[in-house]
Amino acid sequence: MCRMLLSIGEYSDLTPYMDFVYEMANSGKRSPHHDGFGYVLYTKNEITVHKSTDPIQRVEGVYGNAIMAHARKMSSSTKSIINTQPFISDNISFAHNGTIKGLGKKGKSDSYHYFKLILKGLPAAISGLREMDFTSINFIITDGTYAAAYREAKEDLGYYSLFYQHEGGRFTVSTEAMGGRWFEIENKTLVVYRNDRVTEYRADDVVPGVI
Repeated sequence: MCRMLLSIGEYSDLTPYMDFVYEMANSGKRSPHHDGFGYVLYTKNEITVHKSTDPIQRVEGVYGNAIMAHARKMSSSTKSIINTQPFISDNISFAHNGTIKGLGKKGKSDSYHYFKLILKGLPAAISGLREMDFTSINFIITDGTYAAAYREAKEDLGYYSLFYQHEGGRFTVSTEAMGGRWFEIENKTLVVYRNDRVTEYRADDVVPGVI
């Protein structure tokens, strides 16, 4: 169970988004979320990754094109750097909020293995997980040029929420809404941001392979 945020757009000061993740972790729904935190920052042709098993701290002077941040509330596996999100493979970063029972193994969390499944193919990953016992398979993903968010929860939709905002050439997804106009992502819905356009896909039966 976690708090997470993804924001992508033109190069700008992204510190307010990190501040909001800090606020969600400390005073948001079911706070605190103090079992580690991390962020991936995309700046032109560079990617910066920071992870810690300590409670989230404020981060100042964060500038870039895109950022993904995550504050963990441990529900399974162990408190370790390898289980601290976001996860990254090459230039793709990923974060998950929820518990998928039986997926974690060998000291690595369910979220870690979820990412590996997503990398093999989104539709097959979701189809397989729907056969398992989970609270939520909500995730956010980006490579610094596109972004996507998927929401599917079996319980407690008020907690396992996802919201997005698209304003001024910037797309942001968060587990809780910041200030301004936000749209709640409906359950079993995939939202994709590419070329400054947002597209929503219903996924009641089959998840489209569009990322």
